[in-house]
Amino acid sequence: MKPEIYKGMPAVFKRKDGKFEIKILVTGGMLSPGQVRRIGEVAEKYGGEVHITVRQELSILGVPEERLDLALQDLAEAGLAPGSAGMTFRNVVSCLGSDYCFKAAAETTSLAKEVAEAFTGEKTPGPLKVGIGGCPFPCTRPQFNEIGIMGRVRPEMDTEKCTGCERCVAVCKVGAASVVDGKAVIDYDKCIMCGRCVVNCPGGARYSAEDGYMLFVGGRGSWPPFEGWILRDFVGREEILPLIGRILEVYGAGAKPGMRLREFIKTIGFEEFRRRVASADADQGR
Repeated sequence: MKPEIYKGMPAVFKRKDGKFEIKILVTGGMLSPGQVRRIGEVAEKYGGEVHITVRQELSILGVPEERLDLALQDLAEAGLAPGSAGMTFRNVVSCLGSDYCFKAAAETTSLAKEVAEAFTGEKTPGPLKVGIGGCPFPCTRPQFNEIGIMGRVRPEMDTEKCTGCERCVAVCKVGAASVVDGKAVIDYDKCIMCGRCVVNCPGGARYSAEDGYMLFVGGRGSWPPFEGWILRDFVGREEILPLIGRILEVYGAGAKPGMRLREFIKTIGFEEFRRRVASADADQGR
């Protein structure tokens, strides 16, 4: 049974209690203090409860239908719009990334805004969810999203500045760091480029490193959950938006209505999907 939606807005829909929910778009989980206050004020004035969704959006529950227009107008004045729902590119979920988190290898919050501004709300054959994580130990589980972006750092040791303090050894979760003859050594066969050695190296002994992202496609968080395929294991920041655009182009051209990205990839095979994405890249470069 599909819920009753209001005036063609899939993110404004009737609940079992006969009243409506307004799901508010929140990119990367970030809101201004004024927006947080406005959501509370609208909930108190027209509804009664605020729910934090699993996709980092906020929902106002219990709004009577006859008061929806007023509630939506009050939200719009604070720059708040109904969230993403249905067969669209959904809101972008992200962790706080390297601007805030000591453990993160890559920036996430401004990247989430860039991705959202470029694609959120775009029509897709099936629901398309995006998760961005700042390191390979990601709180946001990007590998279980239709498109997942995971921060990575390729470390290079500056042996002249290394003091052999073994801090990198202590923080490495995969046993890739060791100290030999008083100098840190990275085993790149084990290294997952999480960046923990980089961000934890004290002072002037810091590593020089190449920053980038791993990109997954075809993950799903529903039961049973499926981890996505690795489309690219190291992508520069400037490549992210064009690459997502090519994924959407291939997906939109080949998938049947209602087909999720994972199902589409399975119908043609991952290697063929990768080839088509690369082919779209070549076509755009002509």
